[in-house]
Amino acid sequence: IIVDARYMFVAIDVGSYGREENARIFSKSVIKRKINNGNFNIPSPSNIPDTNIIQPHVILGDEAFSLTKTMMKPYPQNQTTHDETKAVYNYRHSRARGTSENAFGILCQYFRIVNNPEI
Repeated sequence: IIVDARYMFVAIDVGSYGREENARIFSKSVIKRKINNGNFNIPSPSNIPDTNIIQPHVILGDEAFSLTKTMMKPYPQNQTTHDETKAVYNYRHSRARGTSENAFGILCQYFRIVNNPEI
């Protein structure tokens, strides 16, 4: 599942069991194949608001994901201890990834059945 910065679900691939690791599920997904083939429709690079800095749109994954042109992941924890720039990046990466967690929370509030483990 891919969520944008506005809490919108932009891609969903229901193709695996819930207990499987996210990176493994993604590696076998139709979404990943479309990204690799250039068919996923990632927006063109655009300006960061109020600047002339142009940046590509990327997907944020956790440390289990592979780093690619379209997938950003945090630095390993042992690399952030003495490097404040990497630590700040990891903090901001984590905050941005929180958007997807919040989107799921909102979804669960609308559809409380998602929280029912007996189903």
